[in-house]
Amino acid sequence: MEVKAYMIKVYAVLVKNEKRTLESLPEQYIIPVAEYLASQEEAIL
Repeated sequence: MEVKAYMIKVYAVLVKNEKRTLESLPEQYIIPVAEYLASQEEAIL
């Protein structure tokens, strides 16, 4: 299954709002979502 860029943002919102956990995401999305969330935190700081 191919990683879709828009789904990274969708999963990130779900993880951030505690509707999903990183571990519950499809395997190929775990690292991209974690990297996206980390970049968002760095942008805030």
